[in-house]
Amino acid sequence: MSLPRDREEDFRIAILNLIQDQVRVVLDGYRLLLDMLEHFLKGEQTNVIEEFYQKILKNDEKAKELNRLVEREISRVGAILTARENFVRLTLEVDRIADITEGAAFRIVNLSRMKTKLGKDTCKLFLVLGEAVLATLNSMRQALLATTMNSASLGEKIAETEMNEKKTDEVYRQLDLEILKSNMQIAQLLLCREVAEMIEDISDHAERITDILRTLTIVPV
Repeated sequence: MSLPRDREEDFRIAILNLIQDQVRVVLDGYRLLLDMLEHFLKGEQTNVIEEFYQKILKNDEKAKELNRLVEREISRVGAILTARENFVRLTLEVDRIADITEGAAFRIVNLSRMKTKLGKDTCKLFLVLGEAVLATLNSMRQALLATTMNSASLGEKIAETEMNEKKTDEVYRQLDLEILKSNMQIAQLLLCREVAEMIEDISDHAERITDILRTLTIVPV
């Protein structure tokens, strides 16, 4: 017969595995966003950009389904699960990344429809920002994987996520200044700033996820 502590650990690992699936789908959506951004910066036709957006919408719905599945599982387990509210926060933070990804994609579509052209330096910084955020997401995902394996690398991956998030902040500040110096029309400029801010915000949410992981596990960081 399983002891209560054993049952709780089983539930904990099961829910974390579901959240890993959720993160995988959300990461797929973010990679689509990066591809979409790169094609936009290269001056691809609007219909191609819109195709990327439709793929991101489908991915977002898949992410939402996984979020609902995690929430149902947490509700089913109920009071058996210690720190239940942290698991709820965890899945909501992951879901928020999917929301931001869709929002940034929507704005890129509209920039394409407005025939927006960005300078060489701005394009370069946008791509650097996108890759910096991807590095943050990848280290966050590795931290999440480490929680289910009781891995000694958890603390290292949390620290790596924080370091990557700081790099993202630095690139974002450079990009924001570059956008402000451009000669774009005001509507295009505002949309560009929103896209940059939303992409950077994804990195912030990745760091928040590792903060929650830290509270769920005793980590010597």
